[in-house]
Amino acid sequence: MEEIKVEYRQLIEQYSQEKALVEKKILWVSVLRLCVFILIILSGWFAFKMEQNILWLVLIILIIAFLFLMKHHAALFNRKSFMSRLIQINQEEIAALDGDFSYFASGFEFEIPNHDFSLDLDVFGQKSIFQMINRTSTSYGIKKLANWFNEPLLEKKEILKRQSAAAELAGLLNYRQYFRANGLAVEEKTWELDFLNEWQNQENLFYPKSIFKFLLYFIPAINLAAILAYSFSFISVQLLVLSLILTLGFVGIYQKKIHTRHNLLGKRTALLEKYIEIFKLVESQIFNDELLQDLQAQLKNNGKKAYDKIQGLSNILSALDTRLNVFVSIPLNAVFIWDIRQIYRMERWKSMHANELNQWFEVIANLEALQSIGNLTYNHPHWIFPKISEEEQWKFQKIKHPLMPSEQCVANDFMVNKIPHLKVITGANMAGKSTFLRTIGSNLLLAMIGAPVHAELMHFYPIQVMSSLRTTDSLAKSESYFYAEIKRLQLIMDRLRSGEQLFVLLDEILKGTNSKDKEEGSRALLLQLIKLKAVGIIATHDLSLGKMMEDNSEWIENQCFEVGISNEELIFDYTIRPGIAQNMNASFLLKKMGIVE
Repeated sequence: MEEIKVEYRQLIEQYSQEKALVEKKILWVSVLRLCVFILIILSGWFAFKMEQNILWLVLIILIIAFLFLMKHHAALFNRKSFMSRLIQINQEEIAALDGDFSYFASGFEFEIPNHDFSLDLDVFGQKSIFQMINRTSTSYGIKKLANWFNEPLLEKKEILKRQSAAAELAGLLNYRQYFRANGLAVEEKTWELDFLNEWQNQENLFYPKSIFKFLLYFIPAINLAAILAYSFSFISVQLLVLSLILTLGFVGIYQKKIHTRHNLLGKRTALLEKYIEIFKLVESQIFNDELLQDLQAQLKNNGKKAYDKIQGLSNILSALDTRLNVFVSIPLNAVFIWDIRQIYRMERWKSMHANELNQWFEVIANLEALQSIGNLTYNHPHWIFPKISEEEQWKFQKIKHPLMPSEQCVANDFMVNKIPHLKVITGANMAGKSTFLRTIGSNLLLAMIGAPVHAELMHFYPIQVMSSLRTTDSLAKSESYFYAEIKRLQLIMDRLRSGEQLFVLLDEILKGTNSKDKEEGSRALLLQLIKLKAVGIIATHDLSLGKMMEDNSEWIENQCFEVGISNEELIFDYTIRPGIAQNMNASFLLKKMGIVE
């Protein structure tokens, strides 16, 4: 990991040097542009004074040079901004390797109430698994990645495809960072591109009505002929003005409807330009992986690339935005019925390409989600892609929690060879039971979205994870903690009864009732889980549950986390062992803290 940090620091140094070089160029271009501007003023003054044709030619050349310098100046500023974003990306990756994921979206808005596992496994929110992995920069990408977490894969073939694609993307560091740098060029909310769906369903105003296709050519031809005729004194100025006013009146008839469409589509040019750069990057990259090649192929149709088509739409939107400048829009509409022309072009574009839009953005979404997994793979080279078992078996060696630093986390093993099978884990408070459950669940989730896992070896059978680790009461629903937990357990049982296979994670079940009732209820629950062919882990302080293995050794296995006491201090080794826990720590802590004597 230190070597990876060094590489990120080297990239920061490289991009900082390039940024400094660009800044020098910007300074020189600014000075040169000022000089050319002064020369334009001087040459214009002398041209009027001296009436020399050569001076007019010089003036035209200087104006062209000034316009070129303005364009070059803007390009340099864009390059400088791009370098700044690349520097930022590498700084964020160094912070992420140190455990600070705060620079990345947490995905809290994608948390689904009563989801099978996401709340229990810290999938979304601050310092979550999603925030650790998320490197998306588009609204489509973040939605796609969140969906992968909420609906993990259960098909071996699809998981292997993602693993392969992520492995290739892990090695494409520059490509991944350029992709994200382009995505960060314009801030985008998760709803930002929803206008495209609304636009697709909106009824056309002008296209493909033949009368408007005729008028788009006929009216400008009449107006240009009138201007030409007036310049040669063939018609009066009154007739020319009448022609232009009638044209403005014709455009005015449709202004309200045009305004509605412009409100929906206008001022989106910068956002689309960002996607144009992303599409260019994707379509120019050479991929070896089959899934990546398939995604790339979906951006091409009849030999024309997606970014060319998006560029066409961007150009139309940019042209439509000129209506915001009254000094430009009035003459353009008076001569060319400009607003109608642009709406007509947009509707024609929609009829030709709208059906492809969703496919294009779906490709970008999948690529961003895959690149997030590729980035995780690159940042954690000691993590592994798990093997997928054909049979109902789970074997994990030296597995650790993905959110915990490797050097601070105690590795443990886990193995199940059949269904049904339940591991009953006992142990004192703070000994590591809950963390172990989340370790198993989190790594299973990573495995089923096609990501690497924090383990030295992992074989798993894809199966839906369902947990009850953090059940809470609800004042709004007038539900007690106990009732909320019972409803959760009922849901698990209903799913099992329907024939669904579940990997169950339960932590301290039936906490909301008395000891005798809890013991009897827990025993009945475990027997029912076995009957319904469940597999999973139950963590408990109730040592009596461990005795169930005596009569159900084929289906139930006892494991524990022990706590030791040395020199009046608790000693935790967080290592799982066979058997039932022998030591508890509540009485010791009460005495040590002076709560009881």
